[in-house]
Amino acid sequence: MKKIITFVCICLSVFAQAQTETNTTTTPPEEANKVNQEVTPATDANTEIKQPTIVVPVQETQTAQKPQEKTKKKAKNENEKKSAMPFLKKFYFGGTFGATFGKYTSITIAPTIGYRLRPSLYTGLKVYYTYSKQKSFGNSYEHHNYGIGTFLRWFAFKDLYLHIAPETYSFDTVQIDGSSERDWVPYLWAGAGTRKRVSKRSWVSVHVLFDMLNDKKSPYEQWEPNVVIGAGTSF
Repeated sequence: MKKIITFVCICLSVFAQAQTETNTTTTPPEEANKVNQEVTPATDANTEIKQPTIVVPVQETQTAQKPQEKTKKKAKNENEKKSAMPFLKKFYFGGTFGATFGKYTSITIAPTIGYRLRPSLYTGLKVYYTYSKQKSFGNSYEHHNYGIGTFLRWFAFKDLYLHIAPETYSFDTVQIDGSSERDWVPYLWAGAGTRKRVSKRSWVSVHVLFDMLNDKKSPYEQWEPNVVIGAGTSF
């Protein structure tokens, strides 16, 4: 009996020792998951460190191109502004005042709208009204005349210009019998003048013109000078 009890005790002791060794060598699933979780962040960290080495050169290239693109756009805009003057700024408004004294006296007022073809070349349209006084057959006659014309003005120097102006006037002329008759008389004025600026966009001008046609119905004497005083302003 003692032998049997002793054998059972030995078996129980061996079984208990074997169970203890199995528990110490086997890793629980929870601990295994913890180990995997600790390893995974380390792997992610390595990939994040490698990404900047690929992205940084691209960013540097893009930032280097942006200033060049801005410089090109700015230069293009400046060239476009310099290449063409705005359309409205090429127009200007003004008028002239003309006077002739002698056998035939006249005072002319002519509003003008002009256009700048080039920095040194101007053209425009004028409408005239003239008060005139003429001595004929021992009498003095007063008339109210009107006309229309155009001009071309070229600035050969800074403020000195050449001026040519084809015009036509409607004159109330006196006949031999004392009656009056209205006739259209053509002119081709040519001469030179000067301009004086009074502000950045305003000026006064004076020019002396001579009629190249000398029409027989013209009240002016042949090669009689016509002094014209004008003023103008632009946008």
